[in-house]
Amino acid sequence: MRSTRTTSTRYIAGVIVKYVLLCTALLLFIGPLVWLLSTMMKTKAETYKMPPTLLPESITFESFERLFAVQPLMLQWIENSLIVSILVVIGAVISSSLVAYGFARFKTNYASRLFPLVLMTLMIPPSIMMIPSYVLFTKLGWIDTWLPLIVPSWLGGAYYIFLFRQFFLTIPQELDEATYLDGGNRWTVYFRVIMPLSKPIIITTIIFAFVNSWLDFLGPFLYIKDSQLFTLSVGLQLLIGQTSQDFPALAAGAFISIIPIAILYFFAQRYIVEGVVLTGSKG
Repeated sequence: MRSTRTTSTRYIAGVIVKYVLLCTALLLFIGPLVWLLSTMMKTKAETYKMPPTLLPESITFESFERLFAVQPLMLQWIENSLIVSILVVIGAVISSSLVAYGFARFKTNYASRLFPLVLMTLMIPPSIMMIPSYVLFTKLGWIDTWLPLIVPSWLGGAYYIFLFRQFFLTIPQELDEATYLDGGNRWTVYFRVIMPLSKPIIITTIIFAFVNSWLDFLGPFLYIKDSQLFTLSVGLQLLIGQTSQDFPALAAGAFISIIPIAILYFFAQRYIVEGVVLTGSKG
C-alpha cells in the first residue's frame, strides 16, 4: 500500500515538474512577443510610466500612423522585401532540387565524392566569405542592386540540397523505372514523379528560404546604399534613429516584420515537421 502511494506521489511530482518546465519555456519564448504586442498598443507616454505595465490602459493603434508618417518608405521596403524573398525562394527550390535530384538518382562515382564536398561548405562561416563576395560583386557592378541578394540562391544552397536529396531517397526507384517504361526521360521523372511527391520538403524549403531572406540584415546592409532599394530589415534600423523615443512605433515596425513569417508557419507547420522527419530517414 505504501509502495503504491510512493509511486503515485512520484508520478504526480514528475507531472508537476514537467508542466512547470514547459510553462517556463513557454514564457521565455512568448514573453517578448506579448511585450511587443502590448507596447504596440500603448500610447507613447504610457511606455515611459514606472513601474511598467503589461496591459495597456486603453488600446490604440496610433503607433502605426506615426510609423508611416515618420518613414514614408515603409510600404516600399515591405514590397522590396517581398520581391527579394519570393525570388530567393523560387531560386532555392529550383536550383537545389535539381542538384539534389542528380545526387539522389544519378549513380556515378562523382556524385558520391562531390556530395561530401557540398556538405563541407556548410562549415564555412559566412563572415569569411564576406570580403571576397563584396569584391566579386563590386567588380561585377552589382553593388546597390538586388542581384547579390538573389543570384546566389539560384546557384543552389548546401543545406537545401541536403534536405532535397534525403527526401528524394525516400521515393521508390520503381516509380522512375515505370516512367522510363512509359517513354519518359529524366526530366519527366523530375517534373512528373519526384517533384509532385516532394510537397513536404518543397514547403519546408520555401519557409526556410523565405525566413532567411526576409530576416537577412547583413546582406542588404552591405550591398545596398539607396534607401529606395532597402529591404525591411535594413529600413527598420533607420527607424531606431528616427523614432528612438517612440517605442510603440518601433514595436509596430517590428510587428509588421513578423507578420509574413507568422502566416507561413501557421499554414505550413505540418509540412515542416513531416519534411524534416522524412529527410532523416535515409542516409
